[in-house]
Amino acid sequence: AAELERARTQWLNAWEKGFNDPERIGVELSSAIAKGDWRLYFLARNRIRQVTLADVQRVAQQWLLPDNRTVAVYEPTEKPRRAPAPARVDVAAQLQGFKGDAVASETESFEPTPANLQARLQRSQLASGLKVGLLPKSTRGQSVQVRLALRYGDLASLQGQSTALAMMGALLGKGAEGLTRQQISDGFDQLRTDIGIRADAQVLRVTLNTRREQLPAAIELLGRVLRTPRFDADALEEARRQWLAGIEQQRKDPEGLVANALARHGNPYPKGDPRYAETFEEAEAAVKAVSLADVQQAYARFVSARHGEFAAVGDLDPQAVTAALARAFGDWQSASAGDNAPTYVKLPNPVVDLPAVRLVLPAPDKQNATLLTHLALPVSTTHPDYAALTVANYIFGGGPNSRLWRRIREKEGLSYDVRSSVDWSPDEPHSTWTSSAIFAPQNQPRVEAAWQQELQRSLEGGFTAAELEEARGALLNFRRLGRAQDGSVAALLLLNMAYERSFLLSQITDDEITRISLAKVNAVWRKYVLPDRLLVAWGGDFKKP
Repeated sequence: AAELERARTQWLNAWEKGFNDPERIGVELSSAIAKGDWRLYFLARNRIRQVTLADVQRVAQQWLLPDNRTVAVYEPTEKPRRAPAPARVDVAAQLQGFKGDAVASETESFEPTPANLQARLQRSQLASGLKVGLLPKSTRGQSVQVRLALRYGDLASLQGQSTALAMMGALLGKGAEGLTRQQISDGFDQLRTDIGIRADAQVLRVTLNTRREQLPAAIELLGRVLRTPRFDADALEEARRQWLAGIEQQRKDPEGLVANALARHGNPYPKGDPRYAETFEEAEAAVKAVSLADVQQAYARFVSARHGEFAAVGDLDPQAVTAALARAFGDWQSASAGDNAPTYVKLPNPVVDLPAVRLVLPAPDKQNATLLTHLALPVSTTHPDYAALTVANYIFGGGPNSRLWRRIREKEGLSYDVRSSVDWSPDEPHSTWTSSAIFAPQNQPRVEAAWQQELQRSLEGGFTAAELEEARGALLNFRRLGRAQDGSVAALLLLNMAYERSFLLSQITDDEITRISLAKVNAVWRKYVLPDRLLVAWGGDFKKP
C-alpha cells in the first residue's frame, strides 16, 4: 500500500506539472484525440486517483508474465502462458458518466516588464542575514519557482576544500535528523515539490518547483534537510562511484578533453586554490581521497544562512512564506563552527592575459570531434559595451540564423552544431567568449577553414544593417520571453539581490539594444575579439589518411 501511494503521488505530481505546461498539454491532448477523445487525458488522471492495490496486483499478475517479455536468450516451452490479446475499446462506453474537475481559475493579466517586476517585488531580510525576495503573481496551477543560494568562505578558508564541498552538495537530501533518504523523497513528493541541491567551491544552490499551498511546508522540510543533514557512508560511496564514472567518461570524450585543456591552459592558481583547474588524474585522486569526515567538517565549517539569498516567483502568499522562512532559517546565523566560521568574501577572478594557442587533443575511436575556443573579455554585464557585444555575438554565432550556423551547418553541411556565446560575469570585468562546433573528424580541416574565414570576414567587413535589425528584434523578444518564465525571473532576482540591483537594469539593457548603432556593434566586436588572444582546442580521432 505504501508503494502504491508513493507511485500514485509521483504520477499525479507529474500530471499536474504537465497540465501547467502549455506545450505538454498540446502533446497530450493530441495523443488523446488520436485514441478517440480528448477527455481520455483527464480520464487517465481520474483512474490513477481511484486505482486500488487489488487493481495493481491483478493487472501485474495478468500482464507481467515471463512468457510475454523479450529477453536475450529464448527458451521455448510446450505450453506457454499468453497474456490476453488486445481488444478494441469502446471509447464512448468508457467515457459514460465521466466528470472532469472544476475549471481552474483564470490567471491575472500581468505584463512582466522590468518596471512591473520591480514594482511587484517584496524585499526583506531574516535575522540570520538571509536576503529574501518575493514576487507574488497568479500562475497557471498556482505554481511557484524558488531559488536559494547560501554563500560561504574566503580565499584562505577554502584552500583544498573544493571536492569536499561539492560532495557535500551531492549528499544533502540523502538523510537528515529523524528522516531517511526515502522519507525526504516521499515528503517532497507529497508536497508536489521538485527539489535540486548542488554546491561548488563557494555557493550552495537549491531549486524548488512547487505550488502555492505546499510552499510553506516545502520550505520547512528544506530547512530540516539543510540544517540537520545526516551524511551516510553508503550515500558517499554511491556519489563517489557516479563522480568517478563521470570523470572517466570526460577524459575519453572530445568535449571533456578540450574543455579541461582550455581551463588549465595558463591557469595561474596553485593546486588547492578553488580557482585551480585540475587534471583528470588530480580530480580522480581527490574524489577517491575525500572522506565522510571531510564532508562533515566542510558542512560544519561553512554552511549557514548568514550570507545568501532566497527568491520565490509565482502564486505565493508572502506572509505565509515569510513566516515559514523565519521558522526554517531565521536563527541559522552561523555555521556549526560558531565564531570560527569564515566570513563570505567572493573570490576574485581577474583577467589573465594569455597569448593565442592551438591545441589538438586525440580522442581515439570517437565518431564525433569538437572545436572549442576561449577568449577572455575585460567586460561584465554592467559594462558600457555589454549590449553591443551581446548583439555582435548573436549575429556571429549566437542566433539560429547566425553566420556560423548558415556557413558551417547549412551551406556546407560540415557540423552537427556550431555556435558562439558569452559566459558573462555579473560583477568583475572578466567574461569569456566561447565558440564551439561538433562535427565528423574527417571534416576538421574544412571546419577550421570555414570558421577562420567567417571570423576574419566579421572583423574586416563588419556586420550589416539587416543583420543588426534581425538580431535586435530577436534578442528583445528573447529577453521578454525570459521575463515571462518564472524560473528565469527567480534566477535573475537571486542575482539582483546578491549584487543589490534592480530589475530596471534589464530595461536599461533593452533600451541600449533598441537604439544601438551598427557602427558601435562593429567597433565593439573589433575591439574585443582579438585573434592573437584566442585559445583554440580541437578534440577528436583525427587519423591521417
